[in-house]
Amino acid sequence: MKNKTLHDYLREWLLNYLPNRRCFSEKTINSYRQSIIQFKNWIYTNKKVRFEDFTFDTFKKDNVYDFLLHLKNEKSLSTNTLNLRLASIKSFLKYCGEENIELYSYYVSIKKIHNFKGTKNNRIEYLNEEHLKQLFAHPDVGLSKGQRNHFMMIFMYETGVRVSELVNIKVKDIDYTHSVMRVRIFGKGNKVRYVPLPSEVNKHLDIYLKRFHKENDLNEFLFYTNHEHRKTQMSPGSVDSFLKKYAREIHSIDSSFPLNLHAHMLRHSIAMAMYKKGIPISYIKDFLGHTNLETTA
Repeated sequence: MKNKTLHDYLREWLLNYLPNRRCFSEKTINSYRQSIIQFKNWIYTNKKVRFEDFTFDTFKKDNVYDFLLHLKNEKSLSTNTLNLRLASIKSFLKYCGEENIELYSYYVSIKKIHNFKGTKNNRIEYLNEEHLKQLFAHPDVGLSKGQRNHFMMIFMYETGVRVSELVNIKVKDIDYTHSVMRVRIFGKGNKVRYVPLPSEVNKHLDIYLKRFHKENDLNEFLFYTNHEHRKTQMSPGSVDSFLKKYAREIHSIDSSFPLNLHAHMLRHSIAMAMYKKGIPISYIKDFLGHTNLETTA
């Protein structure tokens, strides 16, 4: 392609370089994309430069550094997020320099911006007992989607499942062959673990299956969305979306309820509840599907 524009490079970086040459996950690519979008919006607000008028000079060191300071001082973003935004811009400019040697100076300039340093936040986010009660009581179970979301939240909490694992569970993964009902979960590295389902969950499960899996197709995803009259696999983003919606609604009534609710917080919550009950860390490790004890601890 002759006379490639910045926008051409940006498109190739996002659609080819990151997924195919760097083998980045969709989640990471979305984070990189969001970094560029935030920079674009900041440039327009502060420099009055429209995106279609961007040139490589727009990515000069002063602009990028001022953008990062804006995120740090005015948006109060974490050190990790600031460094992610910086890494995204560096990655894009490095790619451009590798494709066109004349553009490499832009990357060299930005490379001089060092990562931000800060105290690492090791605080584990989880819901206390009162917040869990509020969350589980929030959906309107008289509505189809409300009942689905209600059971899904209970299921996530009681099994400690990762959201990526949740959306892959099928009806056939519910194991009735033991005295205690279990669910088969395919974890990271395709490792399989079986998690017992408490009796109170079984009651909700029966109601859910009768309403959402009337045909008893064992190969259907346990949780799904209806798309053009077809049952399709849910995305992790869809799960977090309704959780954040519930969080906003509950927060408007009780300001102590966390606004940043996400699926992983339910996993943290059951782990913390087990820990407070004195359950050994080694058991919690196996329950969560962690590879080593340090991660759990």
